Amino acid sequence: MRSALLTLLGIVACKQDSGAVPAPSARPSASVAASTSATVATGPIAFAGAYSATPGVLFVPDAAPWEHVKFRGDDAGAVGDGTLTFAVDRDSGALSGDLQGPLGPATLSGFADEKSLSFHITPRDATDMAFSGTGTGTVDGGSANGELHVSSWRANVLRDATFRAQKH
Repeated sequence: MRSALLTLLGIVACKQDSGAVPAPSARPSASVAASTSATVATGPIAFAGAYSATPGVLFVPDAAPWEHVKFRGDDAGAVGDGTLTFAVDRDSGALSGDLQGPLGPATLSGFADEKSLSFHITPRDATDMAFSGTGTGTVDGGSANGELHVSSWRANVLRDATFRAQKH
């Protein structure tokens, strides 16, 4: 039985190897491969920039179904300038990054293409009770611009921010 199994494995291995090597004419020349790799950039596209956070606005309609809503956001501070950095994977478009300042520390994760980007903002530490929300923006050559919309962990403090980042 063992001998039959080894024979079968040998036959399968030989059949897999028989067509594995492409014809020499199908292989690119060394000079073409070298010139292609020299012109194609590798690694993620990195951006670094700043944001400016301001208090967000919550509108409660003046209508009967809303008459008992008494929203009073805490004055949590969390306004002013901060920084953000992110990188975009050239192949998949996956965006990952970091946010520091009045809205952070937080982690950015999302997607970007040649013209736009969108990402989630989540507290770096789950026990941080920091801000979370979304970011969206446009990409134009070497710069990215957009908006952040976040709330505190209890959703009683809202913050909006604009950001600008440059490729580096």
